[in-house]
Amino acid sequence: MWNSSETYTNTDMLLYLTNSCHYDKWSRPETNKGPLEVMTRLHVYFLGFIEAHSLQLTAHVLIRYRWQDLRLDFSRLAPNAGHIVSEGFLRNSIWTPHVYLVNEQDSLVMGTDQKDVLVAVEPDGMVSMSARMKVKLSCLMDLQKFPFDEQECPMVLESWTYNSSQLLLSWDKDTPVTVNKDLHLPEYKLTNMWSNYSITSYSVLGEINSIVVPTQPYYGRFGNISNFPSSVKARLWSDSVGNYSSLEVRFHMAREIGHYIMDYFVPSILLVVVSWVSFWLDPNAVPGRTTLGTSTMLTFITLTRNTGSALPKVSYIKATEIWFIVCTAFIFGSLVEFAFVNTIWRRRKNVELKKVNSKYILKSTLTPQLARKNMGGRQSPNGNSLDRCQSWPTVEKDNSGELFYLGNSHGSSNTLTVNSTDSIITNPSAENNSSADYTSVVIQVPGGKDTAGNVAAPASGGFTTMTPQDIAKWIDRRSRLLFPIAFIIFNILYWGFVWI
Repeated sequence: MWNSSETYTNTDMLLYLTNSCHYDKWSRPETNKGPLEVMTRLHVYFLGFIEAHSLQLTAHVLIRYRWQDLRLDFSRLAPNAGHIVSEGFLRNSIWTPHVYLVNEQDSLVMGTDQKDVLVAVEPDGMVSMSARMKVKLSCLMDLQKFPFDEQECPMVLESWTYNSSQLLLSWDKDTPVTVNKDLHLPEYKLTNMWSNYSITSYSVLGEINSIVVPTQPYYGRFGNISNFPSSVKARLWSDSVGNYSSLEVRFHMAREIGHYIMDYFVPSILLVVVSWVSFWLDPNAVPGRTTLGTSTMLTFITLTRNTGSALPKVSYIKATEIWFIVCTAFIFGSLVEFAFVNTIWRRRKNVELKKVNSKYILKSTLTPQLARKNMGGRQSPNGNSLDRCQSWPTVEKDNSGELFYLGNSHGSSNTLTVNSTDSIITNPSAENNSSADYTSVVIQVPGGKDTAGNVAAPASGGFTTMTPQDIAKWIDRRSRLLFPIAFIIFNILYWGFVWI
């Protein structure tokens, strides 16, 4: 029997208040205002490593619940007594709400010798329970813009045993969620945080082919489903199992990209630029250009694998994969360009061009045989093309009795003179007579020199000859501009995409 005139310790008061004769710790506190309200407050000590590979977030938090239990009102029993604070004993002796983390992967109550759980009871029966916990939370991430991504990781609290008609979770009105002011994340920065309150509904959907009425009712998350209608056969049915109060706090975090800029993007840009050094080497420098291309390719692949090893295997393409594909294409393109110009360099025959521009050079280089077949010009009397005369001796006699002279009397190499043998026979002194009447045809040879030693311009509609070595060097000179310009355009588009 309690005597208010005597002096009691807190332990005595707790033993009296929680005596099983008038206190049932398994029963929810009754209220006159509907469901029991449990006010919640959350303080974040530490947000740890966000593991993208396992899609989880580690956090150290302090959770505090407050609710009114009129059965613990001791204001009349001890008017001068203050609040009662206890750790293990009081928590095991009174009713406490069962609240769980919906997206929890693992959790534990922190503490060294004892678990860090503190329970306090005010004189009016207001109960506060605080627990310091380390939790691992599931965080579904969108990595399309990795490493320029921003993530929202939730922490969801929900009532387990009592539905919303019996218990309501609500945030503290003053400061529902607070964060340690000295909080520093290793890879992310916390940009925003907000809390939300909601009601979650659960239901059962199934098809009844044969009704089996359970002998025991089911409670908790599945509600009471003991009363099945035995007359309903082979039809879809839905049995609502209840609405449960839920609290949610979302942490909006942006990834720090300094590490990736210095350890991934800058080295990869330098590797792509180094692969362009091949364009300044001689097209016939096979060992140097091959070693340079393959070493840059292998180094870049190793760099990319080290960066993406910590990421999950997702079905969509990430921003880093786009960067990898394009940079690999540039490095591989420099290898292909070397193989192309080296093949051209080793050709023996010259290439005839209608005009010296990119279109005709590439067309004649890729299809050299077709270009020679389309070449116009006179045919020699024996049916050979005119360009074959360049390899003939100075004087040659064919079956028709005509002599072909490559060059004129001045020794220049830009004309082909064809003299009739009949004129030589009728004028036996033609060798000593410079004014002999020859029947001659003079044909200008493209690319030759005139009597003054100047390069002769090709005739209108004629062809210009380029050696394979000239074409190979021409392609290298164009590649020195084409590859950097294309890479700059790609960077403008890429960095514009990731920052939008």
